[in-house]
Amino acid sequence: MKEVSLLPRYDQSNGWHEILEPLAEASIVTGHLTCDYLVIGGGYSGLAATRRLAELDPSAAVVLVDGDRIGNNAAGRSSGFAIDHAHNLRAKGFADAKKAAQDAIAMNRAGLQWLEDSIIANKIDCQWVQEGKYHAAATSRGERMLTEFAQSLDAVEEDYTLLDSAACADVFGSTFYSRALHAPHSYLVQPAAMVRGLAVTMPDNVTVYENSMVTNVEFSDDTLGNHMVHTARGTVSAPVVVLATNGFTEGFGFLSKQLIPLITWGSMSRELTQEESDRIGGAPSYGIIAAHPAGTSVRRVTDPANRILVRNIFSFSKTSDFVSRKAWAAKTHRRSFDRRWPELSDVPFENSWGGALSLSRNGEPVFGELRRNVYGTVVHNGVGIARGTISGKLLAELIMGEDSELLRQMRAKGRPNNNLPLQDLGVRINARARRVIAGREE
Repeated sequence: MKEVSLLPRYDQSNGWHEILEPLAEASIVTGHLTCDYLVIGGGYSGLAATRRLAELDPSAAVVLVDGDRIGNNAAGRSSGFAIDHAHNLRAKGFADAKKAAQDAIAMNRAGLQWLEDSIIANKIDCQWVQEGKYHAAATSRGERMLTEFAQSLDAVEEDYTLLDSAACADVFGSTFYSRALHAPHSYLVQPAAMVRGLAVTMPDNVTVYENSMVTNVEFSDDTLGNHMVHTARGTVSAPVVVLATNGFTEGFGFLSKQLIPLITWGSMSRELTQEESDRIGGAPSYGIIAAHPAGTSVRRVTDPANRILVRNIFSFSKTSDFVSRKAWAAKTHRRSFDRRWPELSDVPFENSWGGALSLSRNGEPVFGELRRNVYGTVVHNGVGIARGTISGKLLAELIMGEDSELLRQMRAKGRPNNNLPLQDLGVRINARARRVIAGREE
């Protein structure tokens, strides 16, 4: 038996989760359970893999296990940008690999389309809307990066619209931004509501267990043997296991020194009054991604309440410590918020929180069989909603012996390379340097 050495430590400060209605009592793993397919992790990949396995084998028993409540896990803590291409494409290199870039965009859009089909078919209320995304600049450096981004989009024949400072002010209700680019094909979503809805509308042959952290695993080497996982109150055994555990996969004994586990931080205002909304004007809903990759992302949401979210800075943490650095993050967010809306300096944040993600040094994912009948889909490099969904769906199809062009593309990808020595120190130095370079974009 192997102890799972990395476990997340969730708190209850996730704004997306907290503004929703309270959940019904969770079903928790108790006693000994058996199933045909066991999926660990109720994020985008795990939800997609679970649903697709159940669709392709409707006679099978499929179990999904998550360590917290789905919606308060990493997937429910994102900014809610369901994007079709990366935030910070660069003209040089990107244009040289036009076919690869277009294939990546097509892959992401396939994930978004399948996700949209699931949301519509199951009538999931999660404010899913194709509003696109704004890339916005507030400095001359940011404007140069925006120009490079536009050149990258030209190189792969993607459409966009440019906004000057006056148009930015009209949309954002802020004079902070000098220029913006609107890319129309991405979606905005309430992420906690979306993953909650996906979990409760699973096919009938799926059972979802929450608040059931996997603490120990027994992987069988027997060709016909079952693998078994242990939680605080029970066990689950299955011949096939899917690890949709992202940066925590190292704790299960895989990908040692190949993953870069990070926490990104966000804060959400309390609900704005009508007078406060009128004070700044602007569109009621939008999403901004900073032109500089170390800058601040912004969401304005009006359903179910009129709030503003700011998200920036990241920290290294293998255990996803969502508590110790929260005050530091909230202080940074306050400065970013006040730069953009000084008229709202008296509006407090209601929630500040962190969300885990995992990168690889060379940008390559993990996809496929990790050992006999143990599969993984890990590392989505900042495109988690789209790429996590499509990789989970395709992994289920791989397990079931399906074939497709998208599946062949996923199987042809490389694997993460090894991290450099002193990984945590390197990440911290890099984060600090990027913040300094970003300047007012933060």
